[in-house]
Amino acid sequence: MGEPDRVDLRVGDGGRGDGVPDAQPGWRSVYCITKRDAFRGTAPINLTDRLHQVLRWATGSVEIFFSRNNALLGSRRLKFLQRVAYLNVGIYPFTSVFLIMYCFLPALSLFSGHFIVQTLNVTFLVYLLIITVTLTLLSLLEVKWSGVALEEWWRNEQFWLIGGTSAHLAAVIQGLLKVIAGIEISFTLTSKSAAEDEDDIYAELYVVKWTSLFIPPS
Repeated sequence: MGEPDRVDLRVGDGGRGDGVPDAQPGWRSVYCITKRDAFRGTAPINLTDRLHQVLRWATGSVEIFFSRNNALLGSRRLKFLQRVAYLNVGIYPFTSVFLIMYCFLPALSLFSGHFIVQTLNVTFLVYLLIITVTLTLLSLLEVKWSGVALEEWWRNEQFWLIGGTSAHLAAVIQGLLKVIAGIEISFTLTSKSAAEDEDDIYAELYVVKWTSLFIPPS
């Protein structure tokens, strides 16, 4: 094996999409894990700050999807798995539209008195069973491979639902406004906890900061 063309040591909020313009011309990259942590930083623990961070990430992904660096129409030098990975980065915020529909339909059925499926037959129940078993197995594999406790995994799922119905949806709307109307997007920088006292390390965890991103999950 020859030496890599360069080592990409980018860190930061846009790191997931930074490699797309470099991979298009054929640059190769390596994933380096040092024995000791090369970089350390703090992440926001407050829900509002965390949602703003997810919004910034998702907006960057939407911009990549609508840019000339879209992996779907990218260079032929992109390998198949690279194309799939970068395409996933650009598409995942759009799943918020289907997630909103999934969360809204049960409420619609409750208020209208009509079930979302007209008739329950064997075919529908078989599909439902297959999907349920598949999702359960995926969840078990996530817990096993990540090595986290079941409670931590469940909290992560809760935040995924909150972020998916708020920050991701807002990112899609902002991205469409920028592409169609040319409206520039202003980011809200996330504040990192700077407390050095061990007693204050989780001081911001339970602080409630209002944001419009709370409206869709509510």
